[in-house]
Amino acid sequence: MWRAILGVAAALAVGAPAAHAEQFEFVALGDTAYNLPKDLPVYDALIGKINRARPAFSIHVGDTWGAEPCTEANHRYVLAQFAKFDHPVVYTPGDNEWVDCRRPDVLEAYHRYLGGKATPQDLALLLPLRSFEGAWTSAGFADPLASLRTIRETYFGKPQSLGARTMPLVRQPDVMPATQTAENTRWERSGVIFATISVPGSGNGVTLNDEARLREAVARNRANVDWIRAAFAEAATKNAKAVVIALQAGMFVDGEGGEFTGKAVRGGTDGPFYWTVFAIRDAAARFGKPVLLINGDYHDLVIDRPFMVSQGESKPPLYANITRLQVYGAPELKAVKVRVDTDTSWVFGFEPLY
Repeated sequence: MWRAILGVAAALAVGAPAAHAEQFEFVALGDTAYNLPKDLPVYDALIGKINRARPAFSIHVGDTWGAEPCTEANHRYVLAQFAKFDHPVVYTPGDNEWVDCRRPDVLEAYHRYLGGKATPQDLALLLPLRSFEGAWTSAGFADPLASLRTIRETYFGKPQSLGARTMPLVRQPDVMPATQTAENTRWERSGVIFATISVPGSGNGVTLNDEARLREAVARNRANVDWIRAAFAEAATKNAKAVVIALQAGMFVDGEGGEFTGKAVRGGTDGPFYWTVFAIRDAAARFGKPVLLINGDYHDLVIDRPFMVSQGESKPPLYANITRLQVYGAPELKAVKVRVDTDTSWVFGFEPLY
């Protein structure tokens, strides 16, 4: 009798289809609502289209405003915008929210200048800021580090995403207490490890004319390298099918890079993005499976493989497993829907959403 039962069970097992990994979609966007107030209804319409697409979550890669004051009130307004997403939203800050914070009076004068309505007082304020002395003393800036602290308190006070419906996130200080980068987060979905890295445009916050800001940049970038390594270590431990890294800065420029990366790194091998690129490249090469890097900053849709280095026709290219998605940006308020299917060798597929 038991042999008969086991035989039936074995037959059922052979005939049963193999289990498939869950397929899902997420949305990537960034550099939104630069031109106020005319961008706001366009952005609201985009959020509505994203909601109707029913993604598992969305990733916003920063620059939530253009040239606006970095006030707590503006951060609270952006938080309310994120609440319009009916699903989880994971956010990584851009340079406009803290690195490039200008004084409100400078911004008001600048907006009048752009509109052709600058007063003599506006020009008297703006022109000295373009001089060496004005730039060296950062006379036109507000307090970027204060805004970074506000960002961490406003958006990253809890180990969870933003959005009307939240999901849990692992923040870097939760597992690496010596760090302050609560904006560095990690989560998993269906065998894919996702991580955000605090790398803004405008030179990654690196400046040589402000010691406090330079110390912040050094500490943050050390934390970023640790978080990149931790994400790939998690992927190795869990035998993940793929890794997704999201950050704000466009780290590559047009032109061949050479043996280090296929496209040139902004600032070169001595620049502010070198160690981030090196850490991703090195960890992704060891991982060997598909890796997706998502960035904004340049306001133009690009899907490419900037890390890939050719070895000629006789050898496969190096770092070809790293795909880069650069999202749209204002004035094109559009998003990208990313399909994830770990039963395919390429894992990721892309579709514009607008």
